[in-house]
Amino acid sequence: MGAFKSAVITKKGQELLAKVVAGTTKLEFTKIKVSDAKLSGDLASMTGIGTIKQEEKVASVVRKNGSNVTVSASFSNQTLGQGYYVRNLGLYANDPQAGEILYSISVADESTATADYMPPFNGIGVSSLMVDLVTAVSNASSVKVNVDPTAGATVAQIVNLQEQIDDVKSFVGYESSDVYGVEVDFVNKKFTRLAGAENLTSGADFDKLTPWGGRKRCNLTNEGVMVAYRGETGYSEAGATSATITKGTTEYPSGTKVQTMVEQPLFYTKVVPVKSSVSSSGRGKKYDKARFYISPTPKAGFKPVDGFLDDNGILQDKIYLSAFEGSIFDTSAGAYLKADEQVADFATDMLSSIAGAKPASGLTQNLTRVNVRKLCTNRGKGWKSHNIFALTATQWLILVEYASMNAQSVIGQGVSTFTDDGSTNMAVVTGATSGLGNGSGIDPNAGVDGKCSVSYRGEENLWGNIWTWLDAINIYNDKASGVYNAFVKPYGECKDDTTADGYKALDFNIATGEGYISGFGYDEDHPDLFLCAEHNGASNLPVGDYYWNNNDGFRVTELGGLWNSGAGCGAWYLTLYNASSYRNRNVGGRLLYVPQTKISA
Repeated sequence: MGAFKSAVITKKGQELLAKVVAGTTKLEFTKIKVSDAKLSGDLASMTGIGTIKQEEKVASVVRKNGSNVTVSASFSNQTLGQGYYVRNLGLYANDPQAGEILYSISVADESTATADYMPPFNGIGVSSLMVDLVTAVSNASSVKVNVDPTAGATVAQIVNLQEQIDDVKSFVGYESSDVYGVEVDFVNKKFTRLAGAENLTSGADFDKLTPWGGRKRCNLTNEGVMVAYRGETGYSEAGATSATITKGTTEYPSGTKVQTMVEQPLFYTKVVPVKSSVSSSGRGKKYDKARFYISPTPKAGFKPVDGFLDDNGILQDKIYLSAFEGSIFDTSAGAYLKADEQVADFATDMLSSIAGAKPASGLTQNLTRVNVRKLCTNRGKGWKSHNIFALTATQWLILVEYASMNAQSVIGQGVSTFTDDGSTNMAVVTGATSGLGNGSGIDPNAGVDGKCSVSYRGEENLWGNIWTWLDAINIYNDKASGVYNAFVKPYGECKDDTTADGYKALDFNIATGEGYISGFGYDEDHPDLFLCAEHNGASNLPVGDYYWNNNDGFRVTELGGLWNSGAGCGAWYLTLYNASSYRNRNVGGRLLYVPQTKISA
């Protein structure tokens, strides 16, 4: 058969795919049709392929992997009175609202060879055309395998097209040049770069790509106005602008209070489960091997990171991550508390992100998760405590950039190897990585790895130094019934100790006990989340981060580890050990700002 260009999913096909992703229907492929029209222009906008020369019912639908299927049909010339060139193959599907629609178009590539010719029947020999179309779907389980028994079977159904079917190149309409991926074989502890990331190395290669290179430290006012990027006039990491800044028609005088944040552009993700197994925690599935893809732009089958949803669930084009662990601004005194003074007024004071401050802790003050949340929201609309969905964005970027989950190994250990004194907040002062700017690595000022701060593209000490509260996730454990549930809430007000108010249970049991992470569970609504379903790993592979979940009842989540956590620290290190009433000298918080879309009354 002649060569064909990459197939394109039509807009009608994309609309149907969106319904499949939303769970309102399943894909039901109906026919493959052939035409000899010379098509050009915007194929995705087409609803037909020209004059149909032949059409056949689908003979088979075979799942190739978690996100691709092969749709097959067989054509014969026994009833064909006039021959034609096979220039276009149209795959049709049933839309429950619109009826039969053109799902995708495959066009013959006549730049190198003439299209195949289907001759008319001459009364003697029968000519056949066997068609196998590999197409992308949201996931293979979303396909309704309902083949008409009158359809002709194809000889080519048993042909193994090529291993690229499993790769992103086989996703209809996608180009590897602008999709970046990593395959993680959790069982064999192997990471393989895919698609556009295949020949890239961490650092400068990724600086050119928006999701990574677009991350910039900046100054943000309480109203959420970005007044200066690092290096621009007036930019400061001390908590107030260093010069007058004019933005549009508004002037911000020198000394305007600002927070040092990391501007993160929106991006889109797709998980392709290659192999999965029943979670060892007793319910649901975990990834044994999976492919993780990032696209800077929207594509069919990709979903935006939920961390970019505002309080009303409206997608924003950027969010702002805390550059530093939180210290407290004393509203009554009009000053930053830089020595963890333990005098917070949770009704009025504000969590901050500035350099030169010891991170706030619960040494004696009641710095629980709910009170950190209050300190964040006191700053104004859109401000909140760092949460599981914002963390997910950074985890994905680390994974694809480094083809690794062991951030300690590929970036730096973080403050993790001190000997605990048993009585004080031993966290180091923020700002040691300011010289790195928007880059990654350890304190550039003769820092000793393991005893100095670390930064990933502007986010300092996401792991090590001091635990930080993680919001938008509630844990409920019931050992007697064997239930270990994580409940998540992608947008809206966060609350402790509840499974209601918009919180949704994930499809798998999170792991109980403790150990190094070896596998993550799979949730259909949130496939991009990384929550431990198995902890049989080691301190280096496949993840290299530790995990705790030991107690019954409602639990809250802490991120990253602290000054003496050693090899257990990392961007995937979570402890689910403590109740919501817990506070300690080794737990603090981080800010997050999500722009808000105004909703008319």
